[in-house]
Amino acid sequence: MKTLASPLLLLSALALSGPVSGCLAIKTEHEVKPIQITMDVNLKVDKELEKEIEQEKKAPPKHMAEIRAMGERGAIGMDNRGYIVARGELSEDERDIVEDANAKRRIRLGEIAESTGAKRADVERMRAEKMVEHLPAGAWYQDAAGAWKRK
Repeated sequence: MKTLASPLLLLSALALSGPVSGCLAIKTEHEVKPIQITMDVNLKVDKELEKEIEQEKKAPPKHMAEIRAMGERGAIGMDNRGYIVARGELSEDERDIVEDANAKRRIRLGEIAESTGAKRADVERMRAEKMVEHLPAGAWYQDAAGAWKRK
């Protein structure tokens, strides 16, 4: 009977463990994270701004001579967004020239922002930083903090 008791014990142990083991559950959690590829928008903007600056060198804006003259006498400067601002007295014609130049610049910077997916404010800031390199000696410009400096 010894041999019979051992299989009975085994069967009864299995019979009792069956319902208990059915209640056990193993939960696994999987978090699926999307792979994000971040393009450096600044490189795109930088490239577009370089193109714009080169185009201005090849074909200067209509009133570039007048803008340079205003800059040489300190009547205008470039703000930290890349736009021309009055720093002294301007005639009505000179104000019109500045407004026209800034309007064209706003359009172009808006196009660059749209085509690159960058924020307009970032494009403006980057243009201002780039333009400081191209300003003639003695020109006025605003630094990033808004302080006026002379090159």
